[in-house]
Amino acid sequence: MTHIKNHIIFIVTFLFILIFCQTAFSNSISVSPDPLFVERHGSNTAIVEILNNQRSPLNNIPVTATSSDESVATVTPAKGLTNSDGQVSFTITGISNGTATVNFSTDTLIEPLSVTVLSNIAPCAIASSSGGGVDNFGPEKMNDNVEKEDCSYHWIRTRNEIGQKRQGWIRLDWSENVTVSEMIIQTTNCDESCGKDLDDPFYIDPGRNTGSGIVQYLDEDEITWITSGEFVDEVGDVEYIFTKTIITKAIRIKKVLPSMQCKGQQSNPVVFEWKVLGIPSCR
Repeated sequence: MTHIKNHIIFIVTFLFILIFCQTAFSNSISVSPDPLFVERHGSNTAIVEILNNQRSPLNNIPVTATSSDESVATVTPAKGLTNSDGQVSFTITGISNGTATVNFSTDTLIEPLSVTVLSNIAPCAIASSSGGGVDNFGPEKMNDNVEKEDCSYHWIRTRNEIGQKRQGWIRLDWSENVTVSEMIIQTTNCDESCGKDLDDPFYIDPGRNTGSGIVQYLDEDEITWITSGEFVDEVGDVEYIFTKTIITKAIRIKKVLPSMQCKGQQSNPVVFEWKVLGIPSCR
């Protein structure tokens, strides 16, 4: 009897361990990036991965993709098969500002992906700076929706009348809270631009790019400025992604300076257009 009892205990224990392992290490589905941000009328890629209970990739698994709101975001293709790496790619296209959920599913698994469709909300803000260009070169040129190819720009004074360095800043203020995830500053590279020579009023000397700055946003108390991060010695357009989406009424960049990698004037950096990707869209 004791032998039979021990045998039964062994079988029950084995079955328990087997069931536990199957539950704890069952097939899994994941998607990246999560969450996903996409510009309005733009697209981004979501990668779905299917693994078995031993964490190995599963090949030729059908995956279906559906959007909860196709007026905000669409997904293509509607169905796909995983490759030898257990992965399949889908294209998410932004239709209009807002949020939607894209669900990826197999016969037994489902994984939701949060999608936020963004647009450039800088034009509905008020632009200002510490000083520099005025009139045809005023701060409103930073967010007038005119691209750098048209040589419409604002310049920020970073030296005083006797040539001493001074700290410059640029700023955008909205009348209501906005949600922001990324921004792009269109500026020069290290070379001259906009005009053939000094006789052209739009001519830009070498070494006047916006290469460095400290990125801050206004706290909900509308008094405190929170530092998000900085960019240093960039050459060409600056693409800055916030570490997390922020909700604010204002963004500013302090200590704006040209990149030290550039030769030339090394003062009075130029901003052609300052784009901020977020919601809600400009009315």
